[in-house]
Amino acid sequence: MTSRIKAHLWTLPRWFAAPFFGSALVLGALLAGGMSVDSWLGVVAGLLIMAGGHSFNSLLDYAWTGLDRGAVEERSAEKGYCAGQSLLAAGVVTVGEVALNAMAWYLLAMIPIVYLVVHVGWGALVFGLSGMLVTFWYAKAKFNWTHETALGVGCGPLAVLLGMYSTTNNPPWPKGLLASVPFAVMLSFAGLALDEWPDAEANLKKGVKSVAFKVWESGVSLEWYLTSWFLFIFVYQCLLITIGVLAPLSALSFLAWPFLIGTLVVLKKDFKKMARLIVVFGALCLVLLVAGQYIGR
Repeated sequence: MTSRIKAHLWTLPRWFAAPFFGSALVLGALLAGGMSVDSWLGVVAGLLIMAGGHSFNSLLDYAWTGLDRGAVEERSAEKGYCAGQSLLAAGVVTVGEVALNAMAWYLLAMIPIVYLVVHVGWGALVFGLSGMLVTFWYAKAKFNWTHETALGVGCGPLAVLLGMYSTTNNPPWPKGLLASVPFAVMLSFAGLALDEWPDAEANLKKGVKSVAFKVWESGVSLEWYLTSWFLFIFVYQCLLITIGVLAPLSALSFLAWPFLIGTLVVLKKDFKKMARLIVVFGALCLVLLVAGQYIGR
């Protein structure tokens, strides 16, 4: 019973990703004028959508795409920082239970969204529903080369814009789109390559088609691939500061870079431990960016 409760309240929603999505939501609100009660309700709605999307992803990868089905060596590998891949295969929860779990998070998210529609405008509903639908695109995107794009859209532009439109009905959305890129790249284009590395051998046999898996298949160094994306984020953030989209103090995020790069140096030595640390320092980088934006705005 305890393991089932933990699965429903912690493992399926994968709250480890809350700093990534939450930072994007808060940044959107800050760019739209600052944090208010409505802004925080938008953050809550966005995090509940994230939880439902993760839960649906567990369901879809098992019942729809089949990536989490089969013997242990034939399905997606278990990761220490999320641990949601084997719940259905191991019989901890049933397909019906996961479906109800996912829908419950989405229904809970609709409570603050309906409030925001009444008090702020329709933007929260548009971007909230779009965020809910992205998870279904993401499930099939693993087979059509839009894997990274689907997640990037969800954790980048949609999250930032939901934060903006929860704050005001007429935000400076072009700024939001520009500022959302580091979040999309960190969790998607860089993060998926790390996340999918242990899955590659099994999932490639099932027909997956994504850049993350291609990196593994082609023999490209994962460390150098991730470093390339981290360098892109660093340079791009400098550009955003230069053109006035981000406050100069958002450069607080640069304090996390030595630790982020340092984990890559020893990634091969202890992949599981270093992968967890990369997730921590990657999240810290985005949290510090938003903290600096708040202090320096």
